[in-house]
Amino acid sequence: MSRFYSAVDLVAGIIVIFARLVIIVSGIALTVVTTANVVARYASASGGLSFAQELPMLMFPWFIIAGIIIAAHAGGHMAVEWLYEKLDGGARTTALIVANAISVAAFVVLAYQATVVAEIAGAERSPVLQLPNSIGYYSLSIGAVLVSIVTIAASARVLRLGWDHRLEIKPEEIAL
Repeated sequence: MSRFYSAVDLVAGIIVIFARLVIIVSGIALTVVTTANVVARYASASGGLSFAQELPMLMFPWFIIAGIIIAAHAGGHMAVEWLYEKLDGGARTTALIVANAISVAAFVVLAYQATVVAEIAGAERSPVLQLPNSIGYYSLSIGAVLVSIVTIAASARVLRLGWDHRLEIKPEEIAL
């Protein structure tokens, strides 16, 4: 059983590293594209870069979902901290497991529904880049699955090691 928990922690760690990379890369790309477009608007008569309107709309969902993954890993997404403070011992752990199970179920349903919508949106393409409009929906679907995995890992950590080993978001310690 220890190997199972170790594997779950390893997978969650890889997902969080991936999410941090997505935030950094997409954040830099969003900044560069937006800045270049502003400069191009003033420097050229064409009114900016034609792709610069579409690219942020394609990258932003990945940026946001990566942040949600990191928050979920640290127990900060859809948190109910006030309830945990009122409970002790097994009741607190049970409340966490129930809340996380509801969250996982909701994210699995969201992943499925986002995939259904993505299949429909895939028939349309963006005007300039000619990329399918399903990209944002697939980011939501993939992200929802990854949120579910890190939430399961957080639950497994508490079940295995106890409440004191639960990750908590502390604003002063949030960094990519």
